[in-house]
Amino acid sequence: GLGRSGTTWLGAIVASHPKILYRFEPFHRLQKTQPAIKEMYDLIMSDNISPEDVPSIYKCLLPAYPESEKPPFFTKDFSSRLSFGKSFFWPLARKNAFLSPIFRSLYTPTEKPFLIFKEVDYSDMVVTFLNKTEIPVVYIIRHPCAVTSSIVRGQKNALMPMPEDRLVVLKRVLPKHAPKLAEIYEHKLEELTTIEQEALYWVVQTGRALRACQQSPNGLVVIYEDLTERPVEIAKQVFQHFNLTMPEEAIAFIEESSNKSLTSAIKRGEVKMNKYFTIFRDPKVARDRWKEEMTPEDKMRVMEIVKDSPEFSFGVEKGFWS
Repeated sequence: GLGRSGTTWLGAIVASHPKILYRFEPFHRLQKTQPAIKEMYDLIMSDNISPEDVPSIYKCLLPAYPESEKPPFFTKDFSSRLSFGKSFFWPLARKNAFLSPIFRSLYTPTEKPFLIFKEVDYSDMVVTFLNKTEIPVVYIIRHPCAVTSSIVRGQKNALMPMPEDRLVVLKRVLPKHAPKLAEIYEHKLEELTTIEQEALYWVVQTGRALRACQQSPNGLVVIYEDLTERPVEIAKQVFQHFNLTMPEEAIAFIEESSNKSLTSAIKRGEVKMNKYFTIFRDPKVARDRWKEEMTPEDKMRVMEIVKDSPEFSFGVEKGFWS
């Protein structure tokens, strides 16, 4: 999904399964430092990938790089050389290049467990996987006002891609993937407010991924607002999409992550994490924050861009957006 759409919380719920090996944004975080990841990323983005390449994707994502590990951490059924201490060793390995290969050696599984990874913003990857492979994809979408509001708040604290970076991306993807919107906005992108640019980005990226999921039996769309209302039921659907049974650990973690417990956060390895990124929060409070945070003018700006889009209509028709 897009950043600030609930990908981290849903990913953590999936990661709680004792038989799942989970990787956090591996292509985003590792393509500049790990040649094998970069090679596979380029292959995926070239649209030349085939089902025969899937084992190579698995192989390059298997090692436990500290960059693609992220709290919360869970007990697993598969073995590594060390089955405890990750919560304490991880922040050290993230900051010390000397400790990184030690971390990788200790926590890379000796078996070949079921592997799931999450990324944000890579709608091209969603489309490629669904069109070229049998890899199952779950895509989560959230109300555009909620997404744009949260991103702008993160930008103000230098925690999210800055407006000038987003503008560069918009200039590239708008004419390629949304020509009708390009006719309206391409000549005045610089005149748009930051929140309008983010709303336009939401339409373009969400639209590509949503269409691909709707056209493929291997694509499942989750609405974040639905996840906050029915987390156990929606999580069960996600596990079923991966042909897995939802474990008791996931049900327990949903409760644990929703109670804002500092003790739980520390136990799972969230030490000194910025609260902007934490998943240990009341999901319904996080869901509705934008309603009080956004000015009426900003809400109108976002809605003017998204209101007639199939992407926004999808959430409206499901009864979760207005």
